[in-house]
Amino acid sequence: MKRFLFSTLFLLAFLHVHAQKEQTVLGDKSWGWTGFWGGYRHQLTQIGDDISYARGAFWGIELGRTVLIGWGRFSLSDRLRWSVVDNQDFDMTWNPLIVHVGFDNHKAIHPQIGFEVGRGRVETSSDTDRILVMQPTVGLEINALRWCHIGIDGGYRMVGNSTLPGFDGTRLNGWTAQLSLKFGYSWGKKRDKSDRDKDYRM
Repeated sequence: MKRFLFSTLFLLAFLHVHAQKEQTVLGDKSWGWTGFWGGYRHQLTQIGDDISYARGAFWGIELGRTVLIGWGRFSLSDRLRWSVVDNQDFDMTWNPLIVHVGFDNHKAIHPQIGFEVGRGRVETSSDTDRILVMQPTVGLEINALRWCHIGIDGGYRMVGNSTLPGFDGTRLNGWTAQLSLKFGYSWGKKRDKSDRDKDYRM
């Protein structure tokens, strides 16, 4: 049994060292796990006819030095007075799945797009309700340090499934402008043209 395990481990190590990278029509980028990131977000957002401040935290894993997939939790930091419903207090929280895609992430300043979707909750002084929140964004990311990135994005929040009177999705929809502070690390390096030429010659 020990001989079998040793032989298997040796074969796997040999194949790993000598295997050539498979090339596809989508390019030769490796889409394996390349980093881990987390951070904080500060957001100005439209809620009905008001502008509110929201904040929260997020974390995720990076794939191929390009895609960040993770989870977040965000909430309004100031309780609004919702005048259309007997002047009640209003609050909202949401917990989205986060997918962000960066372009030329090795550059100090580069564009990025994102999409978030997840369940949330709206709350008044007298009742609560579950909602679905979707938010596409587009913006820029600044590589301040290798372990600290700053994101500046704008987007639009779409809210569905609310059944509370006066809280239909059209009133909860609105624009967003946000600043993200992202901390973590990416390993590996971007392959340059000479590396790709070597693959073709092999």
